[in-house]
Amino acid sequence: MAIKINDIPPEGLTLELARKLDLFDTGTASTAFTTVLSIRPAGGGHLHISGRVQAAPQLECSRCLKSFAYSIDTALNIDVAPVSAMGTAPEHELVGGELDMEFYQGEEIEPLDYVKEQLLISIPMVPLHSPDCKGLCPVCGTDLNSTDCGCRKDKRDEFGAFSVLKDLFKK
Repeated sequence: MAIKINDIPPEGLTLELARKLDLFDTGTASTAFTTVLSIRPAGGGHLHISGRVQAAPQLECSRCLKSFAYSIDTALNIDVAPVSAMGTAPEHELVGGELDMEFYQGEEIEPLDYVKEQLLISIPMVPLHSPDCKGLCPVCGTDLNSTDCGCRKDKRDEFGAFSVLKDLFKK
């Protein structure tokens, strides 16, 4: 759904999208999202894209490995400029205002790329289905949220990769 830069009127363009997106590059567009984007020209090929994005991607809990829907409702606010705005030097060090800017090449932009980027930024690095998730037993792998396995928790020291080091300094 690329948009030609020259087709954006001076007063701007508003897009309402409700689609599915391949958020994690699995080959299947499984993450439904809705967004309302406003694309406004700012002169010299520069654009300002703003709006809201809502989605509920399926994530995996980092402690117990359960799949759960994570609700995202985030604002999108991006300045976009052509690559030619950076200059013609083979290597260009980004300065102040360029650090908060996205760049495009050619005559088109792809708004779905900016939506995908914003959704990925909004996902926590360590997703948890619940803040009090107990995780899996390190000995037998039982989900401790549903049942207590009764394993001795100190037993894991016998099997750990560094268990031989525990007696190193006892002599």
